[in-house]
Amino acid sequence: MVVEARSGDNCGVLKKEVAVMRKLQCRRHTVRVVHAARREYYSYVVMSLLGPNLMQLKKMCKANTFSAATTNRIGVHALYAIKQLHEIGYVHRDIKPANMVIGRRGHEARIIYLIDYGMAREYAIWEEGYARIRRQREHVLMRGTTSTAILIRYCSPTVHARMEQGRKDDLWSLIYVLVELHAGLPWRGITVRILRREKEVGIMKDKITDEVLMADCPPEWIHIMKYIRTLTYESRPDYKKIYDLMMSCMKRLSVSFSDPYDWEISFSSKSSPTTTTIRTEATTTTTLITKESSNTKSINNRQLYNFPPTTDPKEFECNDIGI
Repeated sequence: MVVEARSGDNCGVLKKEVAVMRKLQCRRHTVRVVHAARREYYSYVVMSLLGPNLMQLKKMCKANTFSAATTNRIGVHALYAIKQLHEIGYVHRDIKPANMVIGRRGHEARIIYLIDYGMAREYAIWEEGYARIRRQREHVLMRGTTSTAILIRYCSPTVHARMEQGRKDDLWSLIYVLVELHAGLPWRGITVRILRREKEVGIMKDKITDEVLMADCPPEWIHIMKYIRTLTYESRPDYKKIYDLMMSCMKRLSVSFSDPYDWEISFSSKSSPTTTTIRTEATTTTTLITKESSNTKSINNRQLYNFPPTTDPKEFECNDIGI
């Protein structure tokens, strides 16, 4: 449950989040709204219960980093979640590991969910049942629901230039997230206390080449970033192209969706032979991961999990919004 006071700087953010989540209700792998209401002094929303976020899971791993196999699969899930949001006419504008969480249990514990729509903005306007691209503003202020240091770590150069963010910028941030989870971003240690530091990070993003940024990452990610750089504010991304590159990476690494994530391996090695319980300070969610002793059950589990986030990869091709 999320509660928001009906006065103060953040008043109205929850209303926007609820509106976005309700538009996502008919879409797969999205957060469900159970109930939302307003009271005299506060508003609240009850949502489906989810598990830890990616940053929490990374810190629980022994190496405090994710393998390419795990990170690339995260990328496929996150790409699908971002596309779902884009198909209803919104851009997220705050893509970061803390806003990507796993489900609570069972099959949902292997899906990455996108949360926190407080900074989401409509890029599309509907007229007579058809969508058109919203005209971009000439100058956009930098906003953040968390510290500016975290915001600028994953934002695209568009944000540093104070320009309007489009669909491409969510995908740009996704690549930064994947690099951070797997190899670390070169500007991660810079703390932003004055404007000069924010400009310093922006300059680093402009000057660094994709090859240097992703020197320790799968080469497929470089091709993805080079493609994203060709897009404009109005452009509709080719989600299938990005998906295919990520799937090519999985094939090259001989990885399937049935393979355990790094955190599952880490938890299993620290647990008893039967059950592992994960608890984090930031969430009251408890995720259960069970090791099957029966070969038959293990095979069934692999069959259950051996498919992408969508039942049909063609979902990455469909254009629901029409623009």
